[in-house]
Amino acid sequence: MAMDTRRIVLTGLFTACALVVNVAEGMLPMPLPGIKLGAANVFALAALVLLGTKEAFAVTLLRVALAWLVTGNIFSFLCSLGGALPAVAVMALLYKKFRADFSLPWISVAGAWAFNAGQVAVVSYIVGDARVALYILPLFAVGAVAGWAVGWLADAVCRRIGGEKNETFYR
Repeated sequence: MAMDTRRIVLTGLFTACALVVNVAEGMLPMPLPGIKLGAANVFALAALVLLGTKEAFAVTLLRVALAWLVTGNIFSFLCSLGGALPAVAVMALLYKKFRADFSLPWISVAGAWAFNAGQVAVVSYIVGDARVALYILPLFAVGAVAGWAVGWLADAVCRRIGGEKNETFYR
């Protein structure tokens, strides 16, 4: 398969998988409002590693937009967008500059925390109350565990799809 065709196919595949996981995860009961595992980010992180920053942003933005079209929830869309953009930016920066120092799970944890910070900022702005920021501590705790799991799964996807050259991503 030609390289351009492979990029397009993988970007579409990662976007579709991320959308399905995102919508399915939204149906699961969570113990605290606003807390999700972020499993769809497995595919954004895999896109970052296997395809590049542009494709990771494309997968993320398409997933957020398509999930909004499927669910019709504007509040969820704004929260997702406000968290997703900083998350991908942080993961892309860490992956590009520090991949020898940080494993994919740690890069994913940083992305989860960036997502949480962006999401809290959006909610705080929408509701007009800075006390929403107090919610960051439980979000960061869940984000650390979920981010690690997402990074570990993304590493497994990268190894499976990318082959032997990706064995050094997990430390």
